[in-house]
Amino acid sequence: MTAVQDSPTTPTAHVEGIRTRTISWADPARARFRGRSLDGYERMLAIKRGEIAPPPSAALLGLTLESVGRGSTTFSLLADESHENPMGTMHGGIIATLVDTAMGCAVSTMLPADGGFTTLELKTNYVRAITEASGRVFAVGTVVHIGGRIATTEARVIDADGTLYAHATSTCMVTRSHVGSAR
Repeated sequence: MTAVQDSPTTPTAHVEGIRTRTISWADPARARFRGRSLDGYERMLAIKRGEIAPPPSAALLGLTLESVGRGSTTFSLLADESHENPMGTMHGGIIATLVDTAMGCAVSTMLPADGGFTTLELKTNYVRAITEASGRVFAVGTVVHIGGRIATTEARVIDADGTLYAHATSTCMVTRSHVGSAR
């Protein structure tokens, strides 16, 4: 029996059809510094207008901030082959990231300039497979309740026709701290 070993620098050298993706992003510490005096709603609007750079994870996955309201945000993602699992459908972790982003940013729109949050719990229900043929999908996140320490949210993932692909809920812990500094 012969063992197959890949080169550590080219683990897929024997695979045909290799694609390459180049990702560029702005320094996230500088973006946090620029938005430090804005409340969460104004910060999200500044990202939407392009005045503050979105976080690097948005560039990595191809997330687009579509709309911002107090207590709600909508993010979209164009389903493509880079999001696929071995079965040819969008990886569940990508969908979980999409809904977590929409729900968390909805919470952010309700917070003061020194406010922050962290996700404590996330539950995602997948009801239909997302494939490259699905095209652009939208995660609509809304705040259900926000208190002094805990916020609850929900999201729905739909396509342009309103077809439901997933729905989710989340619990977030609200924090108070000053937002980052420039590097």
